[in-house]
Amino acid sequence: MHPGPRLPEFDVLVALHQHDPEAFEAFRRHVLKEAVDFAPADQRPALEALLLRIEEERAKASTPMEAVLGATRMMQESVQRLNEGWDQAREAVAGLHAALVIERVRY
Repeated sequence: MHPGPRLPEFDVLVALHQHDPEAFEAFRRHVLKEAVDFAPADQRPALEALLLRIEEERAKASTPMEAVLGATRMMQESVQRLNEGWDQAREAVAGLHAALVIERVRY
């Protein structure tokens, strides 16, 4: 398994962003594409869709902080949906378990 893209030191990235923002953006897009390309094949479509949503959110933002807040909101919404799904699954399993116990008691 490929370890994925290696990133330069933080200070190098900061300098690149400050001195050549276009090169920084090209590098950022390259690293993200490479990360998706090295993901398991069955996960790539979902990751590509997520990356597209993140890029759309970034494009709408007027500042980098606004972009971060948008991405954070997306993550919070995703965690909320996962929690709701987990709760539904637990309730379904509890209902099945109760039905099995009742069925055993009857016979």
